[in-house]
Amino acid sequence: MARRLMSVLLTIVILIILVGFLLPRNVLVQRSLVIDTPPEVAFDVLNDLRYFNQFSPWYARDPDAGYQLEGPPSGVGATLSWSDERGSGAGRLWIVESTPHESVELLMALSDNEAENFFLVEPDGTGSEVTWGLRMEFGTFDLTGRYIGLMLPGLLGGDFKEGLDRLKEYLEASRGNMPPVPAGLEASDFPTRSSDSG
Repeated sequence: MARRLMSVLLTIVILIILVGFLLPRNVLVQRSLVIDTPPEVAFDVLNDLRYFNQFSPWYARDPDAGYQLEGPPSGVGATLSWSDERGSGAGRLWIVESTPHESVELLMALSDNEAENFFLVEPDGTGSEVTWGLRMEFGTFDLTGRYIGLMLPGLLGGDFKEGLDRLKEYLEASRGNMPPVPAGLEASDFPTRSSDSG
């Protein structure tokens, strides 16, 4: 009986490994929404991390997570970091590339993992179609990551949709104008990272 049980368990483990190698190494999660605001306004808000918490679904759930802005306020190098002592851990989000009025490329680091985030802005009539997405690539032997990749659309898709809904409400309240910088987050409040000062 014990030998038969071990044989069944071994078969299951082998199947899990074999299926893992067949799962995709690359994962793309993205959601899009049309917002009644000019592309240049949508881009300028997305390219400036002083505005991120105005539409972030994660900030809405945990506004006391110890958020801090670093580097320049917008464009390449702008960084948002956070630390939550209650268990959700620390993380960083920073802009690595931006194309005016078209796209913003970011990296997000959570624990030891990094993921590519991006915003795309396309004209749509008198408004803009904004896409929020994430790309991840898992190593050849990262079978755990590949299985996690299967769950990412369900885990993050709803967050991206919620964030875009919040962004739509926030931008449309400005009636096509650039919203003012959120209070208390002037450029002078951004500390320079130690790696940038040397």
